[in-house]
Amino acid sequence: MTSRKIPRYLTAFGSTQSEIIVPVIELRSNRVLGTLDVESEQKVAFTAEDQAELEACARALLGLWQ
Repeated sequence: MTSRKIPRYLTAFGSTQSEIIVPVIELRSNRVLGTLDVESEQKVAFTAEDQAELEACARALLGLWQ
C-alpha cells in the first residue's frame, strides 16, 4: 500500500513520491525528541547511504535538545 492510500497520511507537498523520517533519539532514555523528515518528488529516492547520513545529522542535532 502506498502512503497516498493511507487516509491518515499527511504530506507537506502534493508532489511527494518518497519520504524518509529519522528520529532524533536521546541516548540515555532512548526517548524520541524529534524527527528529521525529508521528502522527494522521485519514487524510491532514498538509499541506505542517505539514511546513514540523516542518522548522523540526527545525532549531531541532539545537542540542541540538551
